[in-house]
Amino acid sequence: MKKLIILMTCSLTLLTACSKEEVTNVAEERDTNAIYIVKNANGINNLDVVSTKESQSKVTSKDRSSLNAHGKFGAFNGGAVSFSGAQNGGGTHGSAEVQITFGPFGSARVIMQTESLISVGDNEVIYGGYITQVLENTIMFPPPPPGAPTPACDPFDLGTYTYFRVLDNGQGSSAPSDQYRGVIFNQCNSSSSLGEDLPWFFAGDVDVENSTDKIKVND
Repeated sequence: MKKLIILMTCSLTLLTACSKEEVTNVAEERDTNAIYIVKNANGINNLDVVSTKESQSKVTSKDRSSLNAHGKFGAFNGGAVSFSGAQNGGGTHGSAEVQITFGPFGSARVIMQTESLISVGDNEVIYGGYITQVLENTIMFPPPPPGAPTPACDPFDLGTYTYFRVLDNGQGSSAPSDQYRGVIFNQCNSSSSLGEDLPWFFAGDVDVENSTDKIKVND
């Protein structure tokens, strides 16, 4: 059975999101010292909270003057991701939509604006964006375990930053399935490393859920 891990780092209180709200300013300074871990067991995503701190080392990914990626695929045990991102001399552009279900905890569907797109290998990128619209958020998170910090923002609230990682394994009927890393990071502030220093080792690469799903990276 596929395992899903979703992580969230945060520490500044945000207002609860309402359906279809929009955000215009997400430039606040927010610390990262708490993390949500969501694991899949028997087809249901369960949530735990632990304490952590993101590494602050310098980004070492490939320096690209132009980078483009887009895709639409089923992921995270019945969820869906669609995204487009472009990095060039004019800056970073694009958007994404993520839909995910947490069994009895509820579900979420959000729209993001692209904040970053970095290459971390051949045809592999980390996409970063912040939530600008909340189309659905019925998730009720359990309390943190004793001794763990209380997360200060909702991982699917307005202004929350989200990072996911995808791999383009080629095009054509004979190409293997494209893949995504089986972990998503949601945190209150922008990653200082554009997502590269987040602990991606928590999960391996997972095939997209449908044979027609595609991810395209031009690096």
